[in-house]
Amino acid sequence: MRGLIRLIIILLAIVQNVFFLKIKKTVPKKILIAHNLLLGDTLLLAPLMKRIHEKYPDAKKFILAKPGFIPLFANTPYGFKALTFDPKNFLDIWKMFSLGPYDLSYIAGDNRYSWFARAIGSKWIVGISDDKPQWKNWMLDEVRSFDLKPATWPDMMGRLVDGRDPKPYKKDEWSRPNIKKTLSFIPSKSYVVCHLGASNPLKFWPAESWKVLIDKLKYMGFDIFISVGPGEEYLIREADPDSKCLHIAGTCSLLEMWYLIEHAKLLISVDTGIAHLAKLSNTPIVTLFGPGSPVTHGAGNFWKLNPHMNITVSSFPCRDQKILFRRKVNWVKRCGRGIKECRTPGACMEAITPKQVLDTLLNSDLFSRLMKV
Repeated sequence: MRGLIRLIIILLAIVQNVFFLKIKKTVPKKILIAHNLLLGDTLLLAPLMKRIHEKYPDAKKFILAKPGFIPLFANTPYGFKALTFDPKNFLDIWKMFSLGPYDLSYIAGDNRYSWFARAIGSKWIVGISDDKPQWKNWMLDEVRSFDLKPATWPDMMGRLVDGRDPKPYKKDEWSRPNIKKTLSFIPSKSYVVCHLGASNPLKFWPAESWKVLIDKLKYMGFDIFISVGPGEEYLIREADPDSKCLHIAGTCSLLEMWYLIEHAKLLISVDTGIAHLAKLSNTPIVTLFGPGSPVTHGAGNFWKLNPHMNITVSSFPCRDQKILFRRKVNWVKRCGRGIKECRTPGACMEAITPKQVLDTLLNSDLFSRLMKV
């Protein structure tokens, strides 16, 4: 079925490209953001969404999202309605086709989705140039390049839209949807959320390091919630074998995680989607960067008003790849290797010590805010 769907998309894209005019309207009536990103990168499209809304406030705006992310868009942030997108589900594709045509589409990340955008009737498509392989770029009508100087990926995506950068994010711009089932065991006293899981196991912080940090935080008077994603419950058992903390298993919904995080004094997380979810609620964040880059996925300009800290070991030797979404970018320094490719699995995360995290936190303005009740 997936092969058949791909063939249909290719044929429809070619037909649309050959037989229908490609026109860039000054005042587009329908706008689409096409992608198939994971949670963190989906939420980091907020600058692009906001900039589109600032420039085209009256347009109907749509964004694709994985089925599990749809509840986060219930209040149509920046005027965007989220459309469920599963590339293997023909009904999802048909629904998007029936909502079209789209006057203007923006491609986030993988340019293969420019073919999808064309297939469902996009008349003008904008994306980042130089995706690999080259055929992915054939349906783009207008291209931008990544910045020549260091910048975050969200800020660069916001610049896909002509004109000025979007204004920095302010609390509650992306309002939390109502949660029917809240977490009934939120403590009355101050608590910290420690998120252990990530899509890439190379981002995991050692259990022993979590144990030391959690003990220090408990000594300082905080309750601790330990959270993980689906199938990662073993990380909790390793970090808290004696069950001294409150546990949030991977069955917790994203809305419940939002509720938990927005009432926390602090989130400490590895570099993953939950860290970016905290940005929406303006919760103070400490993010542990190992293979990833705080330059490309830190606060940047858009999130600069959010209380945050990045913990990493600068110039780690194997953080040496200059690739961002398959494009070569000279100033980028990160590692996108998988567990089978890494010669020293976990070394970049093991290099981050609990003492480094605590010392950085205690010597920051964030700590004084943290201690205020």
